[in-house]
Amino acid sequence: MENHKKTIHLGIIGAGKVTTQPNRHIDSIRSLHDKDVEITAIADITPGLAADVAEEFHIPYSFEDYHDLLAMETIDAVTINTPTFTHKQIALDCIRAGKHVYVEKPITQTAEELVEVLAEAKKSNKVFLGGSNGLLQRQMRMFRQLVSSGRMGETYLMTIDRCSSRNQEYGMHSLSGKHGSGISSHSGSHNVEWALYLLGDPNPVSVQARGYYQTQSLSLSGVPETYDDDTCIATVYFDNGATFLFKALRAAPGQDKYVMNLYGDKMSLSYDVLKCYKQQSDDCIHLYEHDPILGMQEIIPKFQCGKTHADMYEHFFSCIRDHIPCISNGDRGLVTMRILDAMEQSILHGGCQIFL
Repeated sequence: MENHKKTIHLGIIGAGKVTTQPNRHIDSIRSLHDKDVEITAIADITPGLAADVAEEFHIPYSFEDYHDLLAMETIDAVTINTPTFTHKQIALDCIRAGKHVYVEKPITQTAEELVEVLAEAKKSNKVFLGGSNGLLQRQMRMFRQLVSSGRMGETYLMTIDRCSSRNQEYGMHSLSGKHGSGISSHSGSHNVEWALYLLGDPNPVSVQARGYYQTQSLSLSGVPETYDDDTCIATVYFDNGATFLFKALRAAPGQDKYVMNLYGDKMSLSYDVLKCYKQQSDDCIHLYEHDPILGMQEIIPKFQCGKTHADMYEHFFSCIRDHIPCISNGDRGLVTMRILDAMEQSILHGGCQIFL
Protein backbone atom coordinates (compact mmCIF):
# COMPACT_ATOMS: atom_id res chain seq x y z
CA MET A 1 0.00 0.00 0.00
CA GLU A 2 1.28 3.46 -0.95
CA ASN A 3 2.29 5.86 1.80
CA HIS A 4 0.37 9.11 1.25
CA LYS A 5 3.41 11.12 2.41
CA LYS A 6 5.95 9.18 0.35
CA THR A 7 7.61 11.21 -2.37
CA ILE A 8 6.61 10.08 -5.84
CA HIS A 9 9.75 9.75 -7.97
CA LEU A 10 8.73 10.25 -11.57
CA GLY A 11 10.56 9.18 -14.71
CA ILE A 12 9.79 10.69 -18.12
CA ILE A 13 10.35 8.71 -21.31
CA GLY A 14 10.56 11.09 -24.25
CA ALA A 15 12.34 14.45 -24.11
CA GLY A 16 10.79 16.17 -27.12
CA LYS A 17 8.51 19.20 -27.43
CA VAL A 18 5.52 17.56 -25.73
CA THR A 19 7.66 17.19 -22.62
CA THR A 20 9.64 20.43 -22.66
CA GLN A 21 7.59 23.21 -24.26
CA PRO A 22 5.99 25.85 -22.00
CA ASN A 23 2.75 24.66 -20.37
CA ARG A 24 3.40 21.06 -21.38
CA HIS A 25 4.49 18.15 -19.18
CA ILE A 26 7.46 19.40 -17.14
CA ASP A 27 5.95 22.87 -16.69
CA SER A 28 2.60 21.35 -15.70
CA ILE A 29 4.10 19.01 -13.11
CA ARG A 30 6.06 21.80 -11.49
CA SER A 31 3.12 24.21 -11.56
CA LEU A 32 1.45 21.99 -8.97
CA HIS A 33 4.16 22.92 -6.42
CA ASP A 34 3.79 19.44 -4.96
CA LYS A 35 6.80 19.00 -2.68
CA ASP A 36 6.15 15.25 -2.60
CA VAL A 37 6.68 14.80 -6.35
CA GLU A 38 10.13 14.79 -7.94
CA ILE A 39 11.06 14.38 -11.59
CA THR A 40 13.98 12.05 -10.97
CA ALA A 41 14.99 10.84 -14.43
CA ILE A 42 14.40 11.37 -18.13
CA ALA A 43 15.19 9.15 -21.12
CA ASP A 44 15.25 9.68 -24.87
CA ILE A 45 16.76 7.62 -27.68
CA THR A 46 18.12 10.74 -29.44
CA PRO A 47 21.84 11.00 -28.53
CA GLY A 48 22.43 13.77 -26.01
CA LEU A 49 18.84 15.04 -25.90
CA ALA A 50 17.90 13.64 -22.49
CA ALA A 51 21.16 14.91 -21.00
CA ASP A 52 20.51 18.41 -22.36
CA VAL A 53 16.95 18.45 -21.04
CA ALA A 54 18.08 17.09 -17.67
CA GLU A 55 20.61 19.90 -17.39
CA GLU A 56 18.11 22.57 -18.43
CA PHE A 57 15.39 21.41 -16.02
CA HIS A 58 17.66 20.20 -13.20
CA ILE A 59 16.62 16.55 -13.44
CA PRO A 60 19.10 14.32 -11.58
CA TYR A 61 19.40 11.41 -14.06
CA SER A 62 19.27 11.05 -17.84
CA PHE A 63 19.47 8.02 -20.13
CA GLU A 64 19.41 7.17 -23.82
CA ASP A 65 17.91 3.73 -23.11
CA TYR A 66 14.64 3.86 -21.19
CA HIS A 67 15.32 0.39 -19.77
CA ASP A 68 18.04 1.99 -17.64
CA LEU A 69 15.43 4.38 -16.24
CA LEU A 70 13.08 1.49 -15.48
CA ALA A 71 15.88 -0.34 -13.70
CA MET A 72 16.00 2.41 -11.07
CA GLU A 73 14.24 1.06 -7.98
CA THR A 74 13.54 4.59 -6.78
CA ILE A 75 11.32 5.36 -9.80
CA ASP A 76 7.67 4.94 -8.77
CA ALA A 77 5.86 6.23 -11.83
CA VAL A 78 6.58 6.86 -15.51
CA THR A 79 5.16 9.20 -18.13
CA ILE A 80 5.44 8.02 -21.76
CA ASN A 81 5.74 10.96 -24.20
CA THR A 82 7.12 9.21 -27.28
CA PRO A 83 5.75 8.68 -30.83
CA THR A 84 2.61 6.54 -30.89
CA PHE A 85 4.16 3.55 -32.65
CA THR A 86 6.49 3.07 -29.65
CA HIS A 87 3.80 3.22 -26.96
CA LYS A 88 2.78 -0.43 -26.83
CA GLN A 89 6.21 -1.89 -26.06
CA ILE A 90 7.27 0.90 -23.72
CA ALA A 91 3.99 0.68 -21.80
CA LEU A 92 4.33 -3.09 -21.44
CA ASP A 93 7.91 -2.72 -20.21
CA CYS A 94 6.89 -0.04 -17.68
CA ILE A 95 4.01 -2.13 -16.33
CA ARG A 96 6.21 -5.22 -16.03
CA ALA A 97 8.83 -3.13 -14.23
CA GLY A 98 6.23 -2.40 -11.54
CA LYS A 99 5.74 1.29 -12.28
CA HIS A 100 2.61 3.44 -12.26
CA VAL A 101 2.09 4.52 -15.87
CA TYR A 102 0.68 7.48 -17.75
CA VAL A 103 0.70 7.18 -21.57
CA GLU A 104 0.17 10.19 -23.82
CA LYS A 105 -2.54 9.94 -26.44
CA PRO A 106 -3.14 7.94 -28.57
CA ILE A 107 -2.38 5.16 -26.06
CA THR A 108 -1.54 2.74 -28.89
CA GLN A 109 -1.84 2.61 -32.67
CA THR A 110 -4.73 0.12 -32.73
CA ALA A 111 -7.40 -1.38 -30.51
CA GLU A 112 -5.66 -4.76 -30.79
CA GLU A 113 -2.47 -3.31 -29.29
CA LEU A 114 -4.42 -1.62 -26.51
CA VAL A 115 -6.16 -4.86 -25.53
CA GLU A 116 -2.72 -6.37 -24.88
CA VAL A 117 -1.54 -3.37 -22.85
CA LEU A 118 -4.72 -3.19 -20.74
CA ALA A 119 -4.61 -6.92 -19.99
CA GLU A 120 -1.10 -6.47 -18.59
CA ALA A 121 -2.08 -3.31 -16.69
CA LYS A 122 -5.03 -5.01 -15.00
CA LYS A 123 -2.79 -7.80 -13.76
CA SER A 124 -0.64 -5.25 -11.95
CA ASN A 125 -1.60 -3.37 -8.79
CA LYS A 126 -0.38 -0.10 -10.27
CA VAL A 127 -2.17 2.93 -11.68
CA PHE A 128 -2.56 3.03 -15.46
CA LEU A 129 -3.72 6.35 -16.87
CA GLY A 130 -4.12 6.65 -20.60
CA GLY A 131 -5.12 9.08 -23.28
CA SER A 132 -6.38 12.60 -23.42
CA ASN A 133 -5.16 15.11 -20.87
CA GLY A 134 -8.00 17.44 -21.91
CA LEU A 135 -10.48 14.94 -20.52
CA LEU A 136 -9.12 15.54 -17.03
CA GLN A 137 -9.36 19.30 -17.07
CA ARG A 138 -11.90 21.01 -14.85
CA GLN A 139 -13.94 22.45 -17.73
CA MET A 140 -14.56 18.94 -19.07
CA ARG A 141 -15.76 17.79 -15.67
CA MET A 142 -18.09 20.80 -15.56
CA PHE A 143 -19.48 19.92 -19.02
CA ARG A 144 -20.07 16.34 -17.87
CA GLN A 145 -21.92 17.59 -14.77
CA LEU A 146 -24.18 19.75 -16.95
CA VAL A 147 -25.09 16.65 -18.95
CA SER A 148 -25.46 14.17 -16.07
CA SER A 149 -27.52 16.62 -13.98
CA GLY A 150 -30.10 16.88 -16.75
CA ARG A 151 -29.56 20.64 -17.08
CA MET A 152 -28.94 20.28 -20.81
CA GLY A 153 -31.89 17.96 -21.31
CA GLU A 154 -31.41 15.15 -23.82
CA THR A 155 -27.89 15.59 -25.21
CA TYR A 156 -28.00 14.33 -28.75
CA LEU A 157 -25.12 15.85 -30.73
CA MET A 158 -21.48 16.79 -30.23
CA THR A 159 -19.40 18.40 -32.98
CA ILE A 160 -15.72 19.21 -33.38
CA ASP A 161 -14.60 21.74 -35.97
CA ARG A 162 -10.84 22.22 -36.20
CA CYS A 163 -8.49 23.56 -38.83
CA SER A 164 -4.75 24.11 -38.66
CA SER A 165 -2.01 24.33 -41.27
CA ARG A 166 0.18 21.22 -41.30
CA ASN A 167 3.38 23.25 -41.17
CA GLN A 168 2.25 24.59 -37.79
CA GLU A 169 1.74 21.12 -36.37
CA TYR A 170 4.38 18.83 -34.97
CA GLY A 171 5.12 15.15 -34.76
CA MET A 172 2.73 14.29 -37.56
CA HIS A 173 4.87 11.96 -39.60
CA SER A 174 5.52 8.41 -38.53
CA LEU A 175 9.18 7.96 -37.75
CA SER A 176 8.85 4.21 -38.16
CA GLY A 177 7.17 4.24 -41.57
CA LYS A 178 3.99 2.93 -39.97
CA HIS A 179 0.56 4.49 -40.03
CA GLY A 180 -1.03 6.36 -37.17
CA SER A 181 0.06 9.93 -37.87
CA GLY A 182 -3.04 11.08 -39.76
CA ILE A 183 -5.33 13.78 -38.44
CA SER A 184 -8.03 11.19 -37.67
CA SER A 185 -5.64 9.39 -35.31
CA HIS A 186 -3.74 12.37 -33.89
CA SER A 187 -6.69 14.69 -33.24
CA GLY A 188 -9.40 12.05 -33.13
CA SER A 189 -7.78 10.32 -30.18
CA HIS A 190 -8.58 13.39 -28.09
CA ASN A 191 -11.95 14.27 -29.50
CA VAL A 192 -13.56 10.84 -29.76
CA GLU A 193 -12.80 10.27 -26.08
CA TRP A 194 -14.30 13.68 -25.27
CA ALA A 195 -17.48 12.66 -27.11
CA LEU A 196 -17.74 9.36 -25.24
CA TYR A 197 -17.19 11.07 -21.88
CA LEU A 198 -19.61 13.94 -22.44
CA LEU A 199 -22.36 11.87 -24.07
CA GLY A 200 -22.39 9.43 -21.15
CA ASP A 201 -20.24 6.61 -22.55
CA PRO A 202 -22.74 5.28 -25.09
CA ASN A 203 -21.89 2.27 -27.23
CA PRO A 204 -20.83 3.14 -30.80
CA VAL A 205 -23.00 1.53 -33.47
CA SER A 206 -21.32 2.62 -36.69
CA VAL A 207 -18.78 5.01 -38.18
CA GLN A 208 -18.64 6.70 -41.57
CA ALA A 209 -15.61 8.79 -42.61
CA ARG A 210 -13.93 10.40 -45.57
CA GLY A 211 -10.29 11.39 -45.58
CA TYR A 212 -8.05 13.36 -47.90
CA TYR A 213 -4.32 13.78 -48.14
CA GLN A 214 -2.20 16.29 -50.00
CA THR A 215 1.29 15.27 -51.11
CA GLN A 216 2.60 18.83 -51.11
CA SER A 217 1.33 19.41 -47.61
CA LEU A 218 2.61 16.08 -46.36
CA SER A 219 6.08 16.82 -47.68
CA LEU A 220 6.33 19.63 -45.16
CA SER A 221 6.39 17.15 -42.32
CA GLY A 222 8.00 13.95 -43.51
CA VAL A 223 7.57 11.09 -45.93
CA PRO A 224 4.11 10.97 -47.53
CA GLU A 225 1.97 7.99 -46.60
CA THR A 226 -1.24 7.59 -48.56
CA TYR A 227 -3.16 6.15 -45.62
CA ASP A 228 -2.33 9.03 -43.29
CA ASP A 229 -5.09 11.56 -43.82
CA ASP A 230 -4.69 15.33 -43.80
CA THR A 231 -8.43 15.87 -43.54
CA CYS A 232 -11.02 13.72 -41.81
CA ILE A 233 -14.77 14.22 -41.84
CA ALA A 234 -16.44 11.52 -39.77
CA THR A 235 -19.79 10.70 -38.23
CA VAL A 236 -20.11 8.33 -35.29
CA TYR A 237 -23.55 6.97 -34.37
CA PHE A 238 -24.30 5.72 -30.84
CA ASP A 239 -26.87 3.33 -29.43
CA ASN A 240 -28.54 6.04 -27.32
CA GLY A 241 -29.41 8.05 -30.43
CA ALA A 242 -26.59 10.56 -30.02
CA THR A 243 -24.22 11.49 -32.85
CA PHE A 244 -20.64 12.76 -32.95
CA LEU A 245 -19.60 14.83 -35.98
CA PHE A 246 -15.84 15.26 -36.38
CA LYS A 247 -14.26 17.64 -38.89
CA ALA A 248 -10.50 18.14 -38.74
CA LEU A 249 -8.28 19.70 -41.43
CA ARG A 250 -4.58 20.37 -41.55
CA ALA A 251 -4.01 20.77 -45.30
CA ALA A 252 -6.57 23.48 -46.08
CA PRO A 253 -5.34 27.10 -46.10
CA GLY A 254 -7.90 28.11 -43.52
CA GLN A 255 -7.98 30.19 -40.39
CA ASP A 256 -6.92 28.30 -37.27
CA LYS A 257 -10.00 26.96 -35.53
CA TYR A 258 -10.77 24.46 -32.79
CA VAL A 259 -14.32 24.57 -31.45
CA MET A 260 -16.40 21.97 -29.65
CA ASN A 261 -20.20 22.25 -29.58
CA LEU A 262 -22.50 20.13 -27.44
CA TYR A 263 -26.25 20.23 -28.08
CA GLY A 264 -29.11 19.29 -25.77
CA ASP A 265 -32.80 20.03 -26.14
CA LYS A 266 -32.71 22.36 -23.09
CA MET A 267 -29.24 23.86 -23.40
CA SER A 268 -26.26 23.91 -25.74
CA LEU A 269 -22.66 24.91 -25.15
CA SER A 270 -19.76 26.11 -27.25
CA TYR A 271 -16.15 25.69 -26.15
CA ASP A 272 -13.42 27.54 -28.07
CA VAL A 273 -10.39 25.36 -27.37
CA LEU A 274 -7.90 27.62 -29.17
CA LYS A 275 -9.08 30.66 -27.23
CA CYS A 276 -8.62 28.70 -24.02
CA TYR A 277 -5.14 27.36 -24.78
CA LYS A 278 -3.48 29.79 -27.16
CA GLN A 279 -4.94 33.00 -25.81
CA GLN A 280 -5.05 31.66 -22.25
CA SER A 281 -8.54 33.15 -21.95
CA ASP A 282 -11.35 31.95 -19.69
CA ASP A 283 -13.86 33.64 -22.02
CA CYS A 284 -13.99 30.44 -24.07
CA ILE A 285 -17.22 28.81 -22.84
CA HIS A 286 -20.66 30.04 -23.89
CA LEU A 287 -23.93 28.39 -22.89
CA TYR A 288 -27.31 28.93 -24.55
CA GLU A 289 -30.77 28.15 -23.21
CA HIS A 290 -34.30 29.25 -24.01
CA ASP A 291 -36.37 31.04 -21.39
CA PRO A 292 -40.15 30.95 -22.03
CA ILE A 293 -40.45 34.65 -21.17
CA LEU A 294 -37.10 36.18 -22.10
CA GLY A 295 -36.34 34.02 -25.11
CA MET A 296 -32.86 32.78 -26.00
CA GLN A 297 -30.31 33.54 -23.28
CA GLU A 298 -26.55 33.43 -23.52
CA ILE A 299 -24.71 32.46 -20.34
CA ILE A 300 -20.99 33.12 -19.96
CA PRO A 301 -19.88 31.23 -16.85
CA LYS A 302 -17.38 32.71 -14.41
CA PHE A 303 -15.11 29.73 -14.50
CA GLN A 304 -11.35 29.22 -14.46
CA CYS A 305 -10.37 26.63 -17.04
CA GLY A 306 -7.49 24.21 -16.89
CA LYS A 307 -5.07 25.15 -19.67
CA THR A 308 -2.16 22.74 -19.16
CA HIS A 309 -1.51 19.11 -18.23
CA ALA A 310 -1.58 20.07 -14.53
CA ASP A 311 -5.09 18.73 -13.81
CA MET A 312 -4.12 15.41 -15.39
CA TYR A 313 -1.00 15.09 -13.27
CA GLU A 314 -2.85 16.09 -10.10
CA HIS A 315 -5.32 13.28 -10.83
CA PHE A 316 -2.52 10.82 -11.63
CA PHE A 317 -0.74 11.52 -8.35
CA SER A 318 -4.03 11.33 -6.41
CA CYS A 319 -4.76 7.93 -7.94
CA ILE A 320 -1.33 6.71 -6.81
CA ARG A 321 -1.60 8.10 -3.27
CA ASP A 322 -5.27 7.62 -2.49
CA HIS A 323 -6.13 4.53 -4.58
CA ILE A 324 -9.00 6.28 -6.36
CA PRO A 325 -10.20 5.01 -9.76
CA CYS A 326 -8.69 6.71 -12.80
CA ILE A 327 -11.08 8.79 -14.85
CA SER A 328 -9.26 7.48 -17.94
CA ASN A 329 -7.98 4.00 -17.08
CA GLY A 330 -7.90 2.78 -20.67
CA ASP A 331 -11.36 1.19 -20.90
CA ARG A 332 -12.83 4.27 -22.59
CA GLY A 333 -9.58 4.50 -24.54
CA LEU A 334 -10.27 1.04 -25.95
CA VAL A 335 -13.67 2.14 -27.27
CA THR A 336 -11.93 5.24 -28.66
CA MET A 337 -9.39 3.10 -30.49
CA ARG A 338 -12.12 0.90 -31.98
CA ILE A 339 -13.81 4.00 -33.33
CA LEU A 340 -10.52 5.34 -34.72
CA ASP A 341 -9.81 1.97 -36.35
CA ALA A 342 -13.29 2.11 -37.92
CA MET A 343 -12.59 5.64 -39.18
CA GLU A 344 -9.45 4.38 -40.87
CA GLN A 345 -11.29 1.46 -42.45
CA SER A 346 -14.08 3.73 -43.68
CA ILE A 347 -11.56 6.15 -45.21
CA LEU A 348 -9.68 3.30 -46.92
CA HIS A 349 -12.96 2.02 -48.40
CA GLY A 350 -14.14 5.35 -49.79
CA GLY A 351 -16.40 6.38 -46.93
CA CYS A 352 -18.46 3.22 -46.49
CA GLN A 353 -20.28 2.71 -43.19
CA ILE A 354 -18.41 0.50 -40.73
CA PHE A 355 -20.56 -1.27 -38.14
CA LEU A 356 -19.11 -1.99 -34.70
